[in-house]
Amino acid sequence: MSNSNQEFLSMALAYIEIGKMSAGTDSELKNTSEYENAIAYQLYHSVELFYKYMLLNKGVTKKVHDLETLEIEYRNHFSEERYQLEHPFDFSNYKASDLNPDEAEMAEAHLQKFKPKFMDQHLRYPSNHNTGGYSYKFDPCYFDSIKEQMLRISAIAC
Repeated sequence: MSNSNQEFLSMALAYIEIGKMSAGTDSELKNTSEYENAIAYQLYHSVELFYKYMLLNKGVTKKVHDLETLEIEYRNHFSEERYQLEHPFDFSNYKASDLNPDEAEMAEAHLQKFKPKFMDQHLRYPSNHNTGGYSYKFDPCYFDSIKEQMLRISAIAC
């Protein structure tokens, strides 16, 4: 593994720490959607960098920011369950509630219209007619759980 590959993991972990610290702050902005989405973006970017780190270790370079594209490539190389990273930006396993019979159609229409494959854009910029109202709120401990997953997976893969 080259040093530059390791830098991807180091940056992924740094973004997790930034998100964790921000989620635990008492800022007057803390409960606004803009602040929460900025925190979520730290996690999103961390996941992106982690996938790139793991792929680089397999000799695969992906110069994209789309988690879905990265996940597909990642799963091609790391298909075993022990390599799967659980994070909140994966909509592939979404299951509609049986309590709302129209939820599946509504969710599909929403996901098609607002293209969550560009989730980073939804998190990085203010809401407008182009965004789908995606909103996240994370406790600081959630960042620890993602960090633990990343460290466990990267240790297995080495």
